[in-house]
Amino acid sequence: DFCLSRGLGDVYKRQQLVLRWFDEVWNQGRRETIFELFPEGSHLYDGAAKLSGPDEFCRFYDGLRADFSDFRFSPIVSLAEGDLVGVHWSAEFRQTVTGKPVKITGTSLVRVENGVFTEAWQNWDNAGLAAQLSGQTAASLF
Repeated sequence: DFCLSRGLGDVYKRQQLVLRWFDEVWNQGRRETIFELFPEGSHLYDGAAKLSGPDEFCRFYDGLRADFSDFRFSPIVSLAEGDLVGVHWSAEFRQTVTGKPVKITGTSLVRVENGVFTEAWQNWDNAGLAAQLSGQTAASLF
């Protein structure tokens, strides 16, 4: 097969692994996938924050799961080249205390090596989230 002989099969596998992360970790709430795909020595840069290894990521994840529920992450577009996979996504969820539904978008770039994530960078619409929760427009927050 031309694609597999040119290494594109590996790129596709990396892309599918990242899409699996969003589905299993966020949509299905499978915390064990964090330990499988985000091992010790891996790093996530979430805006200005740096999370290292599965334990730090789990604290971040557990905090979001405590504040919000009914997560539904959907990939809008995903691209892969070499060991990098980029996903622009949308997420819908509900604030736990108020039940208020919210929707944001974000972009994640993930380096996949040997079937696990070694580095990842993400940015998401934190201002849009704050605006939806406060009832103000994002522009009025600044």
